[in-house]
Amino acid sequence: MSPHLSHLFVSVRDLHATHRFYVEQLGLEVLVGGPDRTYMRLGGGGGFHIGFEAISAAATPTDGIEIVIRVDDVDALYEQLTAAGVAFDAPPADQVWGARHVWLRDPTGYRVSLYSTDGPGTP
Repeated sequence: MSPHLSHLFVSVRDLHATHRFYVEQLGLEVLVGGPDRTYMRLGGGGGFHIGFEAISAAATPTDGIEIVIRVDDVDALYEQLTAAGVAFDAPPADQVWGARHVWLRDPTGYRVSLYSTDGPGTP
């Protein structure tokens, strides 16, 4: 499997208002989480997903977009990119939701998450 976009990750101040707009008004489906949690992922029709995470009213949503890309082996890609001089926030790590992620910034400063669902250390 070659790398492919998984979903866009957006920070919002009001998850309930976001739910009302995207689910109740536009008709998207809640795939993960919900408005009473801190995160929900929406989609519909087998297409692209958008993840919304609640941030505090005091937070600045300048880091509010995260581009999420699924890859075959996040550890191998991390090693390859590190050797090429790409900077990461930290090494790849297993996450409680069952995937293995690593985060970095694109040239503009947007946060990018690379992940795989199997490989070294992934449950």
